[in-house]
Amino acid sequence: MKKESTVLVTGGAGYIGSRLVPKLLAAGYSVRVLDALYFGNGLEGVLNHPGLELIKGDIRDPALVETSLQGVDTVVHLAAVANDPSFNSAPELGQSINIDCLPHLMSSAKRLGCRRFIYASSASVYGVNAEPFVDERQPCVPITDYNRFKADGEKILFELTDSSFETVAVRAATVCGWSPRQRLDLTVNILTASALARGEITVFGGSQYRPNVHIGDLTRLYTMLVERESLGEVSGTAINVGYENHTVTDIASQVKEIVDRYFRTNVPITTTHSDDVRSYRLDSRRVQQTLGFEFIFSIRDAIVEICEQWQSGNFKDSGDVLADIRYHNVRNMLHNDWSFQASGGASC
Repeated sequence: MKKESTVLVTGGAGYIGSRLVPKLLAAGYSVRVLDALYFGNGLEGVLNHPGLELIKGDIRDPALVETSLQGVDTVVHLAAVANDPSFNSAPELGQSINIDCLPHLMSSAKRLGCRRFIYASSASVYGVNAEPFVDERQPCVPITDYNRFKADGEKILFELTDSSFETVAVRAATVCGWSPRQRLDLTVNILTASALARGEITVFGGSQYRPNVHIGDLTRLYTMLVERESLGEVSGTAINVGYENHTVTDIASQVKEIVDRYFRTNVPITTTHSDDVRSYRLDSRRVQQTLGFEFIFSIRDAIVEICEQWQSGNFKDSGDVLADIRYHNVRNMLHNDWSFQASGGASC
């Protein structure tokens, strides 16, 4: 898309958005963010940028959605009640945000002249899969409502696809790394935070495979999808975005190695039982071969980032980062009694 284009990023003040929006601004786009800011605002560093317009509001508000879409060429839809635990803490709210409002949002974008819609789906749509590696040809077999609604959102979007309205769904692996609106309730991040704050790592299960993607790579991909002149053969389809597939035990070992070296300590790892049966390895060759995208950041880079932020004092006002609601979606939602919220969007 041309650099004078306007990009709407829903949930743009959240964990992913607060790393993506500065990239889009730096690339020369006008960026409009629609976010209810219930998880805080990760865009404080760019609030004065002349290319940024921040709208505090709810993606379930039809009139506000249509206002926000005026003059927009591309939508990056990040807003969601993100991941299974968050969704399960307020399922009715999760359904209203993750699926019920999507037909209006997506059809309105097309009707109002938007030319491209990029949807943040999830690799969790594959459920539990026995295949050695899961690529986009594998069926979606969601095992939770969160997974199911992400898959249903893809179907709604793809039915709108035509030559004037390009669409793509990004099936991202579990995201890791540092963000101005930091989350510590994601696998790599929480294991690192536990090692730093408690001096120990607890692994639940451990044999489950978890595909991961660094937030730097994921936001680079979103930027590429905005910038491309055409989406070509990926339009109307889903793409996997994950770099490294490791067991939780392997991830914990990497965390221990880096934290021990970084802080000259000896963090013990304890393994306990888990009922979480989700396990799959993501094949992301299509995004590399079709779009020419290259992953450049690793799990180790994410761990080092968090260690550097810890050493720099960016968590010093937290007390206990593992209990601080700012860093944990479920704790935030329970503390603010989200199950009774009549309105309010969410940030991915």
